[in-house]
Amino acid sequence: MNHWIFVTTNHPQHGLTGDQVLQQRMEDGFWGLGERTPNRRALRQNDEIVFYVGNPEKAFKGTASLSSDVFMLTPDQLETFGHGKEFYRPEYGVFLSDIDVWQKPRRMEEVLADIQFIVNKDDWYAYFQGGVRQVSEQDFYAITASREIGLVEQVKAARDIESESEFFLESHLEEFIDKNWPAINFHADLVRYRAEDQDGRQFPAGPWSIDFLCLDQRTNELVVLELKRGKSSDAAVGQILRYISWVQENLAASAQGVRGIIVAHSADDALRYAVKATPNVRVLTYKVSFGLSPI
Repeated sequence: MNHWIFVTTNHPQHGLTGDQVLQQRMEDGFWGLGERTPNRRALRQNDEIVFYVGNPEKAFKGTASLSSDVFMLTPDQLETFGHGKEFYRPEYGVFLSDIDVWQKPRRMEEVLADIQFIVNKDDWYAYFQGGVRQVSEQDFYAITASREIGLVEQVKAARDIESESEFFLESHLEEFIDKNWPAINFHADLVRYRAEDQDGRQFPAGPWSIDFLCLDQRTNELVVLELKRGKSSDAAVGQILRYISWVQENLAASAQGVRGIIVAHSADDALRYAVKATPNVRVLTYKVSFGLSPI
């Protein structure tokens, strides 16, 4: 059994708020999914769901279980669940059971410190793009049961950190890359991979999050862009290879290539040797310049 966050937000172009979408789907006992909804193919009967509504609520609002695997809707089901609006007419869906809409929602700030999959707490909102995100059982119950995370678990979650200063620097680097994408030279013609409401940042890949998932417009390859984030070199390379394999298996078209780029503050010998035998992974380093001038 897996655990998931189903995300809904305001859709002004359709005249719908996130709360209205959630309420309608709870009444339907059904959740719609698009062809390109991240993680759609991994959903299974009996998986557990927690529902998150984005701006302005920014709150978790209930839970449910899946009473079916993912299925393609029949014409009759499209009419039943369409409610006369194109927005409610997805190609795929799942049935819901054991629906529990909470009287008191849990706002993000109440649980943020306890959620382990959100590495960059300053820019947590980037993890809630797209409709479906897998989380660990630990995170699921941190959200739904207000369970405190013990010291041992906190240490375990941080076991790969080599340099605290580098880690915090690269946390802000993600935001900088996001805001300045057109001006950055990636030594490739990269655009962000878009799928429904997901713009490629913190792209959900099973239980993990890819910092940036991109498409090389010149080669048509999918490109995984990951920040080193203070991890050991071996851990950073192992992580990006895992993501490359996931993208190859779940997103790439037939014969479409997948490669990776690690962005790091510096490339020591350990990182150079770690990527030497992996031709589909390269390393890019960045520089930070700061100075003061008299007026």
